[in-house]
Amino acid sequence: MPVLSSSGVQQFFIKDLESEVLVKCENRTTDTTRADVWLRDSLLEITADPDFRNEFDELEELGPKFNLTGASTVANGAIQEYAFSNIVPAGDYNICTLDVVLWTDFPLNSTQIRLETTSYQEADLVTRYTGQPVKWYRFADTIGFVPVPDKNYQVQARIYKMHPINDNLLNQTQILIGRNWNEVLVMMAVEKGFTELLQYEKAAAVHKLLHGDPKHPDRLGMIEGRKKRREKENWRMQAALRPIVRGYSAGRGN
Repeated sequence: MPVLSSSGVQQFFIKDLESEVLVKCENRTTDTTRADVWLRDSLLEITADPDFRNEFDELEELGPKFNLTGASTVANGAIQEYAFSNIVPAGDYNICTLDVVLWTDFPLNSTQIRLETTSYQEADLVTRYTGQPVKWYRFADTIGFVPVPDKNYQVQARIYKMHPINDNLLNQTQILIGRNWNEVLVMMAVEKGFTELLQYEKAAAVHKLLHGDPKHPDRLGMIEGRKKRREKENWRMQAALRPIVRGYSAGRGN
């Protein structure tokens, strides 16, 4: 059974969805271990998919603040590239870097700017020079800054982490995404179950239920109907009050 968190919100675990998966997968009630694997794989698949990423802000987090080493010139010790792990919380895997900010007045950290994203190819077009960084780029397992820091700054990233999995006891993995996605997770696990059982027609039927029928693009699948959270948040930010539009002659002649 789901448990209550300290805030009174129900917490769901993989074990809470096992029975639903098994009932829908031809009532294979003895395959709980395999159901856990199907649910785990579905959870990782859906939370890592770029088409769904914006729906799961529960998996967004701030990285640690990290100090950049600056100097007047590169020859004097200014460092352009650093290990990417420095801006990722320990133990997490960064699926996507959402944002990087830089405090311009370290160590006071009262003023910050958001750095623009660039590529190492663009950074390599010019000779390295020092200044206040305005861009960041990724190269392998390093993060670089343009210009090279002319003094010490501090940066912090917002990242999108991989969904945590309890590898020691799989069915105790807590599901961190919204409860309205539980039904999708169950059906995705059922699809994986039918595929493992070599029942491809049933797997295809479940896939069509989840993603829609390509022959009927007007009929949305279960997943598409849930992709609304970030759109609603953006609407509230950009148009908090819906304007009232009246006709040209409204109120006249009465």
